Amino acid sequence: MRKSVMMLTILLAGVSWLWVNQKTEAPPRPMRIVARPPMENIAHERLEALTTLNEIRSTLGMSSLQENATLQQAAQAHAEYLVRHRLFTHFEESTRRGFTGSAPMDRALQVGYKARFVGENLSTKSRNGLESLYGLFSAIYHRFGFLNPSFDEVGIGIAQDKKDPRNTAFVYLMGNSEIARLCSTRSFHGTGRYVYGVCADTQHRIDAQAYDRARNAIKEGNPKIVIYPYDGQTEVSPVFYQETPDPLPGYDVSGFPVSVEFNDRFFRTVTLVSFELFEEGGGKVTPVRLLTKRTDPNHKLTRHQFALLPLKRLKYGTTYRVKLVYRNKSKTYTLTWHFTTIQPKETLKTIREKETTLTLKAGEGVWLYFEPNNPHDVLGTMQYPENVYVWFMDRNTIRLVLDPRRTQGFEIKGSGRRVQIRVAR
Repeated sequence: MRKSVMMLTILLAGVSWLWVNQKTEAPPRPMRIVARPPMENIAHERLEALTTLNEIRSTLGMSSLQENATLQQAAQAHAEYLVRHRLFTHFEESTRRGFTGSAPMDRALQVGYKARFVGENLSTKSRNGLESLYGLFSAIYHRFGFLNPSFDEVGIGIAQDKKDPRNTAFVYLMGNSEIARLCSTRSFHGTGRYVYGVCADTQHRIDAQAYDRARNAIKEGNPKIVIYPYDGQTEVSPVFYQETPDPLPGYDVSGFPVSVEFNDRFFRTVTLVSFELFEEGGGKVTPVRLLTKRTDPNHKLTRHQFALLPLKRLKYGTTYRVKLVYRNKSKTYTLTWHFTTIQPKETLKTIREKETTLTLKAGEGVWLYFEPNNPHDVLGTMQYPENVYVWFMDRNTIRLVLDPRRTQGFEIKGSGRRVQIRVAR
């Protein structure tokens, strides 16, 4: 009798980040892996994404991002553009249907947003709002975007192809309401210093002191230092894959990044002395790569942002300790905090060898973790019998459940490895 075999190619949910800031003349909820069906209610997904984003910011002591209808309109238009043309980009082409503006700033201005000070995060092929948000927080540039102390409002656009539910787009367009408010006031015509080029009308002038107050008002309502993962956070993903632009060229899989940002409203200059990660009860995590303004390959980080990128995946169900030493105003300070990675609720089996044999019970759920052998070792096409239920928890881990009626063994192939499954009687 011919065996029926399922083949599935993993689709990587794309994430991309863009910061748009017009030059001006001015005086000097705990994260966890979720296996959920595709979204059915876009309004619900938008609310859940916004709620979860603000829960994270609140846990960090940050102010919430308020919904802005104008930004949402611009974000929604771009999400629909991405889905219609099956694209993954911040930019639109005027010759394509659905064009509303070349860059995020253009799209925001097109629908009536008053300021040019905006930032955009986006993801594609995410199954739902939580998956989109969690993926973006694992990507270091996107994380800094969501945790930027200058933003206080956001518009979220979500689109999905009805004929192909996997074709989705989530767009997050963020702005600063105080600067947008100043752009709605009368142009400055007095004597003294002023700022221009920050509003929809590039010739609109803003009193320099008013601009500084607006720019700093939101920063002053946010913490002096923002760390992530935060102290005591649990169910942290152990892995980072890729983002655009790529902060870790040459790596398709690595460990979850740890980040810190010093609010420049409170820190004029800060010197990083050391930034280290330790496995609790074990040694220092190595190798790692430290991203700073100087070492960032894409020149996205500011001199107040730092990221520690483990070059290998972190372990499941493990507590890690972070030690950060910095110098400010000739004084040295030390910060330490802890976080714990996801602990699977079912049996975890780590697959390291090319050939592995496992004995499982019918009806039993198990996680198979294909430990990467190199920086490019991620799951591609998987082969397994059609009456075996498989969920992809990430690009190296699958959740497997056997049909309770199954009595015969089978094999799973993927990532250059073969797993022979025996069924316990």
